[in-house]
Amino acid sequence: MTAGTDDHAYPLTWVTEHLAVGGAPMSNEQLKSLKDQGIGAILNLCAEFCDLHDIEAAAGFEVYYLPVPDEQAPDLPALEKALAWLDEAIYLGKKVLIHCRHGIGRTGTVLNAYLLRRGLGHKMAARVLRPLRAKPANFDQWWTIRRYGRAAGRLTIREPRLESGHLVDLAPFLGDYAGLVAAARIAAKGLPRCGRDHARCCRTPLSLSLVEAVHVSHRINVDLDSETRLAVIEDAAGASREIEKLAARYGAGNTHCLSAWARLCPLSRQDKCLIFANRPLACLTNGIEAEAATRLWEKALEPGLATLSRQVFLALAGGLGGENLPRFPLPDVVSGRYVSAVFKHLLALSQNGGR
Repeated sequence: MTAGTDDHAYPLTWVTEHLAVGGAPMSNEQLKSLKDQGIGAILNLCAEFCDLHDIEAAAGFEVYYLPVPDEQAPDLPALEKALAWLDEAIYLGKKVLIHCRHGIGRTGTVLNAYLLRRGLGHKMAARVLRPLRAKPANFDQWWTIRRYGRAAGRLTIREPRLESGHLVDLAPFLGDYAGLVAAARIAAKGLPRCGRDHARCCRTPLSLSLVEAVHVSHRINVDLDSETRLAVIEDAAGASREIEKLAARYGAGNTHCLSAWARLCPLSRQDKCLIFANRPLACLTNGIEAEAATRLWEKALEPGLATLSRQVFLALAGGLGGENLPRFPLPDVVSGRYVSAVFKHLLALSQNGGR
C-alpha cells in the first residue's frame, strides 16, 4: 500500500492497485485530483454530507452511497450490498475510493469487512490495516466486523486475494485499435455524429470483429455505472435470444431476423449513445461519403481489425483462429454471449485440424 504524494490536491492512500481510502473530497480541485489519479468510482459513507454523493456523481464518478452516521457502523444487509458493488467495480478494473468524512472509523470498518469478504480472515486483515489511519475506531464498529466475519466465513477453495487476477493483458491490442479509431475520427471530422446528432446507425444491424467486441465490452464495464450496465446487458440478452429464435426458424439472413437485429441499439438511450466516446468504428464512420468510406475501410480499417482480431484470439484462446474469424452481433457483444462463440470457434477449428 502506498500513500499519495504532496503533488496531488487529494493525497490518496492506496490499499491495492484498484482500491484507495481517504477523507471526503472538499473542493472541485480535489475531485479533479481524484480523476487525475485514476479514481473512477466512489463508495461514499458520509451521512452528514447529504449532497456530496450527488456532487461526486455530477463530477463523473460512479457513486455508491451508503450513509452511515459518524462513529457508527452500517447494518449487515446494507454492508453486504455495498461490498458486492465494490467487488464488482474492482473486478471490472475500476479504481475505487472508500471515504467517510475523515477516512478513519467508518472507512476502516467497511475496508475491514471487504478484506474479510476477500477471504483474508481477521489476522491477515489486521496486518493490512495496521499501517493505515482507516480502521474501526470504537466498539460498535469492531463488533460489526466480528459479526460480519462470522457471517462471511472463510474461503477454503482458493488462496485469499484482495483482487481478482487478470490473466490476459489486452492493453497492447486495444492500444493499436486506438490508432484505427484516430483514423476514423479524422475521416469523419465535421460530420454529424451518430449517437449525439442523430441515431441512424443505432437502427442498423451491426456486427463487430473480435478486437472491437473486446473494446466495446471493456468500455461497457468501465464507463457505465452498475445499474446502467446491468440494464443494457439485460436488454441485449433479450435481443440476442429473440434473434437466435428467429434465425433458427427463418435463417440468419431472413428479413424477420434482420428486423429484430436492427431495433434500437441496446447502448442507445433517448437516441444518445451510452459509450459515445468509444462507440464502434461503423458508428464513427457513419455519414462519410460512400466512396471515401469504402477506401477507408478497405485500405485501413478492415485489414487492421482482421490483424488485431487474430492476435486477440490467440491471446484469449491460446490457439490460432484461422483466416475467417467470426463476427458478433452487437447484442451478443453487449450481453457477453460473444465470448462463448469465440471458444466454440476454437473447438470447431481443433476438430477440423485447424483449418
